[in-house]
Amino acid sequence: MKRSKYVQLSLAASVAMAISGCGPTEKTYPLQKKYNFQSVQQCADEKLPVDVCSDAYMSAMAEHRRIAPVYDSQADCDADFVADWCQQDSAGKFIPKLGGFELTADGQVTQSQVDAAQAQLPASQANTGGSGFSTSSLLTGLLIGNMLSNNRNSYYSQPVYRYRDNRGNYGTSTLNQRIANGSTFNRSNQAKYGGSYTNSISKSASKPVSVSSSTSRGGFGSKASARSGWGGGSSS
Repeated sequence: MKRSKYVQLSLAASVAMAISGCGPTEKTYPLQKKYNFQSVQQCADEKLPVDVCSDAYMSAMAEHRRIAPVYDSQADCDADFVADWCQQDSAGKFIPKLGGFELTADGQVTQSQVDAAQAQLPASQANTGGSGFSTSSLLTGLLIGNMLSNNRNSYYSQPVYRYRDNRGNYGTSTLNQRIANGSTFNRSNQAKYGGSYTNSISKSASKPVSVSSSTSRGGFGSKASARSGWGGGSSS
């Protein structure tokens, strides 16, 4: 009798565990946002983790030093970017200044993360529409900040540069975006000596650099220096 009773209890416990394991999984939401920052502080002001902002800056700086167009004269460099925006390097060549960094976050958040973030919102911004989440910038920033803190593979960074379009308007853009819109950078040394700028850096320019893989190399300054941003003015 005792053995039969123990077997029954064991079976009951197994069934209970099986039922709990088959319960509904927590709802998740895709979350993607692309930021264009001019400084690490501006990134942190959007409620993103400071260390993520610093890493993204250093990643963009590393990529900038690797793929920025190089010119023999300042006039050629200015023609592709903005007048007086290019600077001379130690080899006497001219390259555009780094104008900021583009940080793209792409991942998922759970309903419990949404609820926790909503609890941090002011009453005027709290979502009263039931489950799910609103698109307020503060809530999105909190959620992305949480996502980036827990999953460093959910974001990447690229350098951005100032330029003038055909209408004379100022803006900032990644080199990938400029190339997609028809820019060839044919005055650059990469184009002169490599056949074309896009061919000479195709492996680098075609894929955004992963923040985690870039910052692990080091060699481009500390996080403390990254937090101070960089010179060169702001975009219009």
